[in-house]
Parts: sequence; structure tokens; C-alpha cells
Amino acid sequence: MVDTDADAASPGPPVSDRLSLTQVVQSAAHAAGCRIGMVLTGVGERFTLVASFGLDPASETVLDSRFLARIAAGRTGTVLILDVAGEQPDVEVWWRALAVRQPVPDFIAAVRVMPADQTRRGLLVVADPASRTGLSAATTYVLLTHAAQLTALLELDALHRPPADAGFRIAGPLDARALERLRLLESVVVNANDAVLITEAEPIDQPGPRIVYVNAAFTRTTGYDEADVLGLTPRLLQAPTTDRAALDRLRLALSRWEPVELELLNRRKDGSGFWVELSIAPVANEQGWFTHWVSVQREISDRKHAEESAIRARIVEAENIMLEKEIQERRRIQAQLSFAAFHDDLTRLSNRAFFMRALTTALDRVALDPAYQVGVLFLDLDRFKLVNDSLGHQAGDLLLVEVARRLRSCVQPEDTLGRIGGDEFVMLVETAHDSSRARRLAERIIETMRRPIWLGRQEIFCSISVGLVHATAQYRSPEELMRDADIAMYRAKRNNPGSYMVFTDSMRSEAVDKLALQTDLRHAIARNQFVLHYQPICNAETGAVLGLEALIRWQHPQRGLICPADFIGTAEEIGEIARIGHWVLTQACTRMRRWHARFPGLRLSVNVSGVELRDARYGAVVQAVLAETGLDPDLLQIETTEGVFLHQPGRIDGILGEIRALGVRVALDDFGTGYSSLGYLDRYTLDAIKIDGSFVMRMLTRHSTMAIIDAIITLGRALDVEIIAEGVENETQLAALRGAGCRLVQGYLFSAPLVEQQVERMLESKAALIESPPSNS
Repeated sequence: MVDTDADAASPGPPVSDRLSLTQVVQSAAHAAGCRIGMVLTGVGERFTLVASFGLDPASETVLDSRFLARIAAGRTGTVLILDVAGEQPDVEVWWRALAVRQPVPDFIAAVRVMPADQTRRGLLVVADPASRTGLSAATTYVLLTHAAQLTALLELDALHRPPADAGFRIAGPLDARALERLRLLESVVVNANDAVLITEAEPIDQPGPRIVYVNAAFTRTTGYDEADVLGLTPRLLQAPTTDRAALDRLRLALSRWEPVELELLNRRKDGSGFWVELSIAPVANEQGWFTHWVSVQREISDRKHAEESAIRARIVEAENIMLEKEIQERRRIQAQLSFAAFHDDLTRLSNRAFFMRALTTALDRVALDPAYQVGVLFLDLDRFKLVNDSLGHQAGDLLLVEVARRLRSCVQPEDTLGRIGGDEFVMLVETAHDSSRARRLAERIIETMRRPIWLGRQEIFCSISVGLVHATAQYRSPEELMRDADIAMYRAKRNNPGSYMVFTDSMRSEAVDKLALQTDLRHAIARNQFVLHYQPICNAETGAVLGLEALIRWQHPQRGLICPADFIGTAEEIGEIARIGHWVLTQACTRMRRWHARFPGLRLSVNVSGVELRDARYGAVVQAVLAETGLDPDLLQIETTEGVFLHQPGRIDGILGEIRALGVRVALDDFGTGYSSLGYLDRYTLDAIKIDGSFVMRMLTRHSTMAIIDAIITLGRALDVEIIAEGVENETQLAALRGAGCRLVQGYLFSAPLVEQQVERMLESKAALIESPPSNS
């Protein structure tokens, strides 16, 4: 607690002594790198704050403190680092008794100050708000020096005499004070076990600060006598192998007048090297000017040698561990390569190589025992590409993993399940006499795949088509079995996706025919086998011809005239659709340019495959054809179906925008079938909608169909989009469409598709009825 009774407190030193004490305290705080310093004296548990630095208020304070008494009773000549956190209550009581505004510091160090009569106790305390682990060895010696100086100032006789009689000069030139501090510093370190050298403060750069003192421990450690080193610089201890980075760090700290601690390789007088733990701290005078450097060197050669030995041992151990790991890694890689050679990386199922080996073994059993039952199931996911295109390939991979898991749940341990690529899976079913087990397995697989699959938050339904073939003695190789199972799978996918088909010989004949068709199709353009037919688009009221729709036909030398429905899909599969589409567009535009010169007002419609439209270069193709043929873009209308919008709708929107920017019109063909959505009309800019002929055929017998046609026509009028009805075959249908307000019609009632010469005769006969197309608005 604070005692303000002057009689109860010990008398303080004279003002001049108090000023000198304050300067020493300030110098001690500077040396320790602390913001606060103080010296306290007392008897028993009563202490007086006789001098301070960095405290507010900085006046004499009398307080009772068992905490300070316990610290002051410690051993002289040591620096005590207080455990602030561990003794928090006692520290806080002492700090509050000081009656200062500063918060309790995180770091406190104390040195015992003992006057000569041994009846009083004294403490030099340095403190800082910032936490730290401790003080360097050099800083510790500097604090002990300041404690010795304070001891001299606090001699009992000095407290009641003028400063000149205190035993040494308090006032006077700075050189005298520096020498006195140096004398005190020597008295502290002369018998120290650590090698200590003291240098002048400057110069920091070459040649460096001169050595003014070394103790006996320095001589024992380095072999240099005091006479050998006085007046030289500590650089004489540096060896050629001394770490340059450590020396740079040392020089930087000295240039900033900061304490520094580091490990350094030095050289003795005899040239041998030794490791030291070096601690250097500056010594400041009462005005804060640095006068000397104290360097403390503790030899750590044994420790460094032990560390080096430990490091070498760890290196050997690490090398052994790495060798063991390398051996294990090689074994792992060998096992992984062995597994990868016969398994699929994604699903971990057997791969094609493993499956074909198992199938070969199974065929050998059939050859030995014709009653042995072997079935091969070829499985392919339906619309898997849609998942990849819409949700991304990562989602596609997750789907394949889930499908593999479900297929595993369907097979028996004796069955062989594999993935042979993409979304294709295979199963080998072997039984002694049960010929129906393969069928039951196919049915179970299809039923299992009907359950929804969750990919993250996306729920999807993914069916699977299965082809089944039973091995017989006629099969000579596993490739033949796989071929026929594949054929049966494609038949199932074409007829009823999500079902299974058992292979028959007729399927192979069809597959052979399809292969021949693909081969012939690749040569059709070069052999000039394609022809164009044209069907007129007419005014429903007047019968006037408004335009012509170009329709491709294949004049096959053996099969005769083939409609596009029978070969366009094949052309898309084999990658020939772009060439065929370019031929159609070029031929139709060339003919229309010639016809338009004779019959102004005609407009041309050309069907475009979704595969063509998904090609980012298609807009440039149209532009090039128009430039080549010289046809006015306003006379051309591109027709596509709703299915094109299912894949990459943003990309399709951009391509259609390029086409319309050329002045070419865009029509939606076969509206009302397939993937119809009013969202297409809202998102994409269209010029015309063609009602599919199936609606026209049913509209007179089904009220709902007629209502749909009425709605489409009304919608087209509201959107300022032309409505064209296809498949008009009789006057009753035409009358119904007229009544509904449909202006444009197309069908056999007006004309079947015509070859070029027939078109010209038809146009000549109806020249008076050719007119510019009317608006639906």
C-alpha cells in the first residue's frame, strides 16, 4: 500500500543524487531495451521509489510490499526475470501501490542493489509492455554493471553527503563517467565464467570498434592474452569459414545499435576453430548515448559437434527410411501397375483386357462342354452425353461410379463385370445349365437403373440399354461375341431405350447392311448421288407460291431413292453431315438465285442438322455460301428442330444470332413434337414456326389437337412470328387452318416435293400467283 507519511518513510537522497540515480536508471532501461525503469530501497517490507524512468507520475512513493521484500532478499549478482503471469495477483498489488497510470507490464526483470552497510535492501527494476522470453547474456552483464553503479550511489553515507564525497564523482566530464562505468563493468565480469570482451562503441564499419577489455575466461577460451588484443577489433576472431550471413546479421544489428544473439564459428590464436553462442549489447550513458559494446561468448563446440553428429545420424536414418520407402513405393507401384493393367481407373471394375481374357476362357469351356451356359451382356447408358454436356465431365464421372456400384449389386461372385470404355459396361455370366439366368440379370439391371441418381443436389434418371448374346460353338473368338452383344444393345437403344434385346442372326444382317450404308454414304457426294427436291410453301387463302423448301434425297444405285430420315442420322454418326449440309445449301442457293431472277418474291427454306448448328463456324459457312452463290440473304430461311436447344443453349443462341445478323431468317421446324418448350420462343429470336404435320393429321378428329393449333397460331400472331402448317393433304384440313387464321401452308394438297425441272414448270404455270410472303400480324 502507499504511505504518504513523511516520518514513516525513509528519507530520500538529495536532489543532485536523485538526478544521478534517475540517469543511471534511464541508462539501465535503455540497455535492456525497456520503456520503464526504477530503483527502490527499503527496510523490511517498506520500500521507497527513489528514482524512475518512464513512469507517470515519476515522484517518490512509499509502499509496503512483501512481494518486493521477497525479491530483494535474493542472491546478489543475478538478474531475476519475474513470472508476471504466474504471480499476477502480487504483481498487480505492487503495481497499484505505485499509483501510476501505466498498465501492468508483461515483462519485468529485477537486480538486487545492496548498499555497503547491508542494513537496507534495494532493487533495480526494468519493465516493458511487450512480452519477451528474457535477456541476453551481454544485457545481463550490463544490468549488473548498472546495479553496481546504483549500489555506489546508494551508499548510506552518500545519501547524506554532497555528491563529491560519495566515493566517486557523480558530476563531471562524460569521459570520467564512462571510465567509471567501464571500471564497474570490469568488476562485474572479471571473474565471470563466460568469455567477455568490451569494445568502444564506434566505429561500426572498418576497421571496427577497438577492444578495451577482455576477462580471464576470454584468454582461456581463445588463447589470446589481453596484450594481444587490446586496441584491435573482434574481427581477429573470424575464420575464413565463418558464416557470411551471420556476420551480415551482426553488422546490421550494430549499425542499428540493437542487441543481438547468434551462433558463430570463431578462430583461436592457434588457428583452430570453435563455436560460440555470441551475445552483444550496447552500453549507454545517462544521456542515452552509447559508449561501449559488451560481447559475451559462451563456447558451444561440444554442443555443435553433438548436433552435427546427431544430424549425420538423422541423415543416415533418413536415408535408410527413404530407401525403405522407395522399396515400398516400388512394390506399391508394381502392384498398382499390375492392378491398372486389368482394371478401370475410375470405377475399379475389370477392364477390356481382363474381360476378354475371361471371355476366352469361358469360350474354351463351351468348346469342351456345349451344355455349359455362357452369356455376355453389353450395357450402354442412355443419353449419357447429355449429362456430360449439361452438368460437366466431373458429374459424368460421378454417374459412372454410381452405375458401377449398382451393377456390382446385381452380379454374383462368379460373374465378371467390367467397363470397356466411356459409358459402356460388360458382364460375363457363366452357369452350368441355367440358360435363363442371363435374362434375369438383364431384367434386374434395368429395374435397378430405374431408381433416381443424385449428383450433388441434381436428381437425374439414367436408363441403360442391354444387348444379350448366348455363346455357342459357332463362336470362335471373344471379339465375335462382343460384336453381336454390341449389335443387340444398339437395337435395344434404337427400339426402346432402357430395355434389353437378345441377339439374333437377323440383327447381324442389319448391322452389315448399316455398315455398307455408311460406306456408300461416304462416297455419295463424290459420286453425285444426292439430288434436291423442292416443295412449295403457299398462301392458304390464294394458293400463291411464297417459297420453296429444299429436301435432299439419295439416289442409291442399288437401293433406289432414299429419304433423309433413313440416312441423316447415319451421316451425323459418321461425321459426314457437315459436308452433306454444305452441298445442300450451296445447290439450293444456286438454284434459287436463278429462279428468283425469273420469279421475284420466292423464298428458300433449307433444313439444317443440329450437329451443323452446334459448330461455331456455321455462321461463317452460311456467309461464304451466300457470297459464292450471290443469293440475297433476305431470301434464305434456315430451319432447325427443337432438339438443337438441348445442348449448349448459350452457344446455339450466339450462332443463331450470327445467322440472323446476316439477314437470314430462322424457323423452328416440327414444332409440337420432341422437346417442345415455350421457353425456346422466349429465349431465342425466331422468324417462323412450322406446325408438324402430325398435328394437322389429327386436328379434325381430336378437339385437343385443334386447340393446340389455335394456341400456336394465336401465339405466333402475338409474337409477330410466321406460322406455317405442314402436311396439309385435303381441302377440309385447309379450311380448318384458314378458319384458325393460319396464312401459310405446305403439303401434298398443293404439291408433292418436285425435282428441279418440275419446279420450273410449276412456277411457270403459277407465275401469276407468286407473291411476296404476307405477314402473320
